[in-house]
Amino acid sequence: MDSSKARALEDGDFRIPAGSRKAALVHLALEAWRKGLLDPKELGEVRGRIVDEAGLQRALYRSSIGEIEHVLGPIVKGRRIVVEGRLAGTGRTALERLGAGVEELRLEDERRYVDMTPAIFVVAAVAMAVRYVSLGLDDQSLYILAGMAFALMYGLRPFFFKMQRPRDG
Repeated sequence: MDSSKARALEDGDFRIPAGSRKAALVHLALEAWRKGLLDPKELGEVRGRIVDEAGLQRALYRSSIGEIEHVLGPIVKGRRIVVEGRLAGTGRTALERLGAGVEELRLEDERRYVDMTPAIFVVAAVAMAVRYVSLGLDDQSLYILAGMAFALMYGLRPFFFKMQRPRDG
């Protein structure tokens, strides 16, 4: 076991899977509950009942992010949170704002991606600019070609937005 994984298994640390901001907070609260540091009755959604892990998880997902952060703040302050994978930016910011140190365990063969969406939008802007230039040059064939290119880019726009987000999985 390498030193980073050995450090990640210390008692004061929390280990959570990767995910969105709310998912990270929910997993963190569940970890704190398992270690006996979180009283579920502090959540408004529990309403004083005694809950098991599944009931606590349902209550956490029904609770607001602000309420979960309020309950977790004193528990995670000064502790290290080990994330198995990649944590979304807002999740990382939320955990750091609570005073926790965040460490992400990434695989060596994890895929890196380059977001090409801005380059695609530049090509679309150039196609639109060529349409206006072709109007000034009175070139009908160039105008039609640039219009078709822009229409193609505009039609593929929803796919470009889906390509922009990395897949957590």
